[in-house]
Amino acid sequence: MVQRGTRHRTTDRPTEHGFTMIELMMVVMVIAILILVAIPTFVGARKPAEDRHAQTILRSSLVAATTGSADSGDYAWVTPGALQAEETSVVYLAGATHARARQNEVSVATGTHLGSTYVILSSGSAAGRCFAVYSLTSGTTQYQTTPGPTCNATGFAPGAGWGSSW
Repeated sequence: MVQRGTRHRTTDRPTEHGFTMIELMMVVMVIAILILVAIPTFVGARKPAEDRHAQTILRSSLVAATTGSADSGDYAWVTPGALQAEETSVVYLAGATHARARQNEVSVATGTHLGSTYVILSSGSAAGRCFAVYSLTSGTTQYQTTPGPTCNATGFAPGAGWGSSW
């Protein structure tokens, strides 16, 4: 006699484990949508990051030049070799830097303008832009950006085309 409330199984079927094809297709579709959203974001962030890298190198180079000018009173001491001794993480050149080199290269030029010595430092970004900073010993600092595959500090005139930011 069978008691009430209990069940007897006549067949034991094995339980199946895993995912259905529809579940797997949904996971692949979600991953594809996330990739489609993420790729343009990363691609769009690359050029500004490369530009910021060049600007950061110039800022640290300007700090090295300004520190040395505090001791001597002007930028007349600034040469690629003298700056190299002050800031070893950057390669200082008297000639042009190559924008697509992705190296910490800075071109250096000095001279006299408006009765003060000046230094012009320029560096190219891997995004193909040339950034330059112009500083007088009197305290004026200005910035300039130009497109181009190379970047040479001697190509920038001390009095023209400079602005208050990049």
